[in-house]
Amino acid sequence: MAPGQRAGAAAATESKMARYSKAIRSLLATSLGLPGMQDLLAKELPEEGTDYRYTFYDEDPIPQNRLAFGDPRRYEIESHQFRVVKNIDDSYGLELNFQHETMSGSSPWYAVPGPDGPLQVMSGATIRERRNQADAGVRFLRGDWSHRAAVGYSSENDYVARYGSYSVERESADSLRVTSWGVSYSNDDVTPTDAREFGRVESADRDALSGSLSVTQVLSRNTVLQGGVSLTRQSGFLSDPYKLVWIGGAVIAENRPDERRMLTWTARLRHFVEGPEAALTMDYRYFRDDWDVAAHTLDISWKQPIGETWEVIPSVRYHAQSAPDFYAPYFLSQPGGIHWSSDYRLGTFGALSYRLHARLKGEKWSLSMGAEYYDSDESLALATPHFDSPGLVSFWRLSAALRFRY
Repeated sequence: MAPGQRAGAAAATESKMARYSKAIRSLLATSLGLPGMQDLLAKELPEEGTDYRYTFYDEDPIPQNRLAFGDPRRYEIESHQFRVVKNIDDSYGLELNFQHETMSGSSPWYAVPGPDGPLQVMSGATIRERRNQADAGVRFLRGDWSHRAAVGYSSENDYVARYGSYSVERESADSLRVTSWGVSYSNDDVTPTDAREFGRVESADRDALSGSLSVTQVLSRNTVLQGGVSLTRQSGFLSDPYKLVWIGGAVIAENRPDERRMLTWTARLRHFVEGPEAALTMDYRYFRDDWDVAAHTLDISWKQPIGETWEVIPSVRYHAQSAPDFYAPYFLSQPGGIHWSSDYRLGTFGALSYRLHARLKGEKWSLSMGAEYYDSDESLALATPHFDSPGLVSFWRLSAALRFRY
C-alpha cells in the first residue's frame, strides 16, 4: 500500500473509531442510569433545551363475565410533561420539570367468589382526579466528580408528596468507567376522599429512604455494561385506603404491614452493532422485599437509524412477580396473620409489553412518537400459586414528544 493510501486508510479508521466512541458515549448519556440519575457521563452537563411530551393511557374494561358490580370502564389518563435544561456555565446546570395529569374511570375495589372463579367489584362512580408535579435540580462539576441535587413536590385530590435526592458520579481517568451513588427521601400525606362515609382512614403519612450504587464500564468500543443495586425502606401507612377485602362474607379494609424493605439489582447492556449501525439494549431487573415479593423484569430493544434523520425503536418487556403470604383475591375464612390484601398489583402474575417508537431528528430539534400495548395474566407468571385475579390490567399507551436544543 502506498504512503498516501495508508494515510487515507488510517484517517478513515480514526474517523470510524471516533464515530463509534461518540455512539458509545451517547448510549451512556441517554440510555443508562439508575432511578434518580439521568446522565452517567461525569465531566459533561446535559444539553440545554426544552422538552414537551403528551401521553394518553387507556385501560381495557373489565369483561362482563368477570364483573360482579360497578362500572367496567377503567382508567384513562392524559399527561403533559415539560422539561427545561439551562446551563449557567461549564460547571453548573439547572433543570426544571413539570407534569400535569388528569385521570378518570373506575378502579378495582375487591373480589368476591363466583361460580367459575373470582368476580371483580369495581368502584360504582367514575373517579376524576388531577395531579400536578414539579421538581427542580442542579448539577455541578468538580474535577472528575459530578454532583446533582433535586427537590420535588406532587399533589392530587387526596395525596401530597415531597421528595429530594442527591447523587454523585465519578468518571475514571481513562473515561471507560463511571461510578455513581445516590440517596433519596420522600414524605407523603394521604387524605382519602369520603373517608367517614366509607370508613376509611382520614389521614396518614408514609416515608421512604433509598440508596443506590452503580458502576458503568465500557467493555469495548462497541459494548457498555452497567451493574447497580439499590436499597429502599418504606414506613408508615403502606395500605391503599381505597382497597377492600372479602373475608368470609364480610368486606373490610385491606391491612398491609407498616414497614417494607426492598432490594433491587439491575444489569444493563448496550451493544453497538456495526453493520446496521444500530444499538441493542438489554436491561434486567431483580426485585425482592421482606414481604416475600420477588420479581424479574427483562427489557430488550433495538435502536435502528434510518438515513440521517430517522430512528425506529421496537422493544419488548417481560415482567413476572410472586405474591406475599397475605395476598389472595378473597379469603373464605379469617387469615392466620394480621395482614391481608386483595390488591391485584400484589398478586402472582406475568406481563408482556410491546412498544414501538419512532424519532425524527433535526439539527436542533427532534420529534418522537410511540405506542405501547401491555397485557398481564396469571398464566405468564413464573412463580406459584397462580391466583385467578380478575382485576389484572391490560392497556394502551400512546405518546408524542417534541424536543428543542439551544
